[in-house]
Amino acid sequence: MTAITYGTNSVATAPAAAPKTKGFFARAYDAFVEAQMRRAMREIKLYQHLLPADLEIAGGKISYKNEDQLPFTR
Repeated sequence: MTAITYGTNSVATAPAAAPKTKGFFARAYDAFVEAQMRRAMREIKLYQHLLPADLEIAGGKISYKNEDQLPFTR
């Protein structure tokens, strides 16, 4: 048998859910990934003068320069 209760009394007295936080290993992994990204960017900056001239670092990513695609250049 199944019992069904009607009413909002039990919903109103339910405790509010605690906000979910990341666990220890998730935070440790995120910190590790961030440290590796910072290290990679340091290495890129060290050897940036060796990269081809048509590459640039924009928005934290290496991409091709698109100056020739801008509307006000001819």
